Amino acid sequence: LLIGYRWFDAMKIAPLFPFGHGLSYTKFAYHNLKANHTIVTFTVENTGDTAGWEVPQLYVGFPSSANEPPQQLRGFSKHLLSPGEKVTVTMTLTERAFSIWDVAAHSWTVVAGQYAIHVGSSSRDIRLTDSITLPKAWTK
Repeated sequence: LLIGYRWFDAMKIAPLFPFGHGLSYTKFAYHNLKANHTIVTFTVENTGDTAGWEVPQLYVGFPSSANEPPQQLRGFSKHLLSPGEKVTVTMTLTERAFSIWDVAAHSWTVVAGQYAIHVGSSSRDIRLTDSITLPKAWTK
């Protein structure tokens, strides 16, 4: 499980270029995170003077009882924004986004507990954070 950005996160090592890192000629701000177990929405705004692409990324942090890496990528999207332009981004989460492989049951299982929802422009540039609590049973 601890491969790539997951290993750097778990070992608390700052890589030279974090997972998802990109360069831009403009700046972006993130606002208004709203999350539940099926939908995550937030706003991305181009606060710079030049049009540019932004790739917001959604990471989920599992409860410590799950014994998983600190955060795992669960979604991303790409947006071209003019200066001052805003876009509302919606990402859908499925049961699989909160599941771990249960070796004993030989199936994917949702672990009950509190999950962290992280949104940012790379694995190390998290701009918005929220949390949700899930019971063991998945309900849509």
